[in-house]
Amino acid sequence: MGIIGTLGFAILLFFTCWILAAGRSRAHVFVNNQSGMTVSNVVISGSCKKRHADILATRSEWKTVTPYDRDGQLHFSFDCAGVSYSTNTELGSGFLGVFYRISSNMVVTIQKKG
Repeated sequence: MGIIGTLGFAILLFFTCWILAAGRSRAHVFVNNQSGMTVSNVVISGSCKKRHADILATRSEWKTVTPYDRDGQLHFSFDCAGVSYSTNTELGSGFLGVFYRISSNMVVTIQKKG
């Protein structure tokens, strides 16, 4: 394979990956801990690529981006003081911003934009 063949293969590979990546939707996930306690084992999963944070201190925020399958569910879970908490939210298609706020009584408020 000569230089022209290698260059052609590289261009073909680039555009193939670009087209495949363009078909996936991405969720921008923001988790805000307003609970007054440190939470641990924060997990975003479900119809998306799993994302994980070991610890989220009080009054802090965790931001992540994850590709997801359209029309699925986003599962959010965390642990605090030996108790596990979890919730689900429906996903749409295209760009999506999901905001989770953990309040002082461990109630999770969910807001979606996009």
